[in-house]
Amino acid sequence: MFAQLFLGIYFVVKGIVEHYARKPNLFLSEGTIQSISKENLPSNLKRVGKTHIFLGIFIAIMGQIEHWYNPDLWIFIMTYIILGFACIGILAYLNKKYSGDYILR
Repeated sequence: MFAQLFLGIYFVVKGIVEHYARKPNLFLSEGTIQSISKENLPSNLKRVGKTHIFLGIFIAIMGQIEHWYNPDLWIFIMTYIILGFACIGILAYLNKKYSGDYILR
C-alpha cells in the first residue's frame, strides 16, 4: 500500500512539474527538451504532464482499493494492465507525435 501511495505521489509531482516546466530540472532532462522542437515543447509537456498526473492518481487509488477492499486478484491485475497500458500507449503516442521516436533518450 505505501509503495503504491509513494509511487502515485511521485507521478503526480512529476506530472505537475512537467506541466509547468520549460527548462531542465530534476524530472525533465535536457535530452527530452532537445529532442522536441521549441514550438511543440509546451504542448507536449502539458499533455505528458496530464498523463503522469492521471497515472499517479490511478496508482494511489488502486493501492487504497487493494488495502481497504481486498478485491479478487485477477480483477485487480487486469485493471492495472488495461489502464497501465493505456497510459503507456498515450505516452508512446505523444513521444512519436512530437519527437518522431517512441522512446525519448
